[in-house]
Amino acid sequence: MRNLGSRKEFLKELTKDVKRDLRNYFQDRDYGIIAVTREDALRAFVVRTTNLCEIARLRHKLSPIATAVLGRALTGALLLTSLLKHGTEQRVLLRIEGDGPVGLVVAEANAKGEVRGFVQNPDVPTFTKVENGRKKFDIAKAVGKGVLTVVKDLGFGTPYESSVPIVSGEIAQDIAYYLLKSEQIPSAVGIGVLVGETGKVEAAGGFLAQPLPGASERAIDKLEKNVKSLPPVSSLIKEGKRPEDIAEMIFKGFTTELLALKELSFKCKCSKEVAGRSLFAMPKEELESLKKEGGVSIKCNFCGEEYFFSPEEIDEILKEKEKGTN
Repeated sequence: MRNLGSRKEFLKELTKDVKRDLRNYFQDRDYGIIAVTREDALRAFVVRTTNLCEIARLRHKLSPIATAVLGRALTGALLLTSLLKHGTEQRVLLRIEGDGPVGLVVAEANAKGEVRGFVQNPDVPTFTKVENGRKKFDIAKAVGKGVLTVVKDLGFGTPYESSVPIVSGEIAQDIAYYLLKSEQIPSAVGIGVLVGETGKVEAAGGFLAQPLPGASERAIDKLEKNVKSLPPVSSLIKEGKRPEDIAEMIFKGFTTELLALKELSFKCKCSKEVAGRSLFAMPKEELESLKKEGGVSIKCNFCGEEYFFSPEEIDEILKEKEKGTN
């Protein structure tokens, strides 16, 4: 997170000049902003995630509805990084275990704005429903009923884990339910992923808005009305709205001030070295068999990257294992 300074000294009102600077700096890249209101204690984290959702689609070869599901989970995990200390190695993992055809959904994001994730079944057929006269993906049917779990690793030893029932399957509402039940933070959460006819992600993003301690009832009521009147966030981004524009819509009737911002990206921590450790943990007999078969490819679940180990490289791993047992 790129802090703009202490709250008192360096808050920037979202003037036309500030919005122009943000547009020029980020252009078409994914990013998020934290905004607050000058008059009352309200806060919002708004993100644009179009590019990273498209990268996830391409890496995992996702069907259209699987793209929408994973895109929502990736965006939701990034929104949950608002619970972390920005700019650190702290991370949050969002795990959705539903009984729908998409299966397990996992997204992990760190406080630097890097996110990765996968779905168990990437080639799920499309389910649709009609809502307000419009046909849209039936995300709830794809996800099903089950459990949503959030794991926070704050770097202090054992990660903190909390689970809640999936109440809607739409992911945004489920995250809001988690924040209320497990974190005692009443929040409005909106997430959208717009997938085009070719399967490409055309627009994606989300927001998390919440009252801070000391917020007045009047401000909370106005926030709720503003959020309810918002069009789908993916539609806003498709129209060219940026995170700062959406923040102003969430805070309509207030003066919106920019507190912090950061660039967002799909990024995995995997490497050939990490993949090699999984081979090292395998029994000697299995490694010998893989060596005779001409090598093996190890695929990262989170990003789809494959690492090939030749018979010679497997032989080196066997030698290292032999050293460790002597």
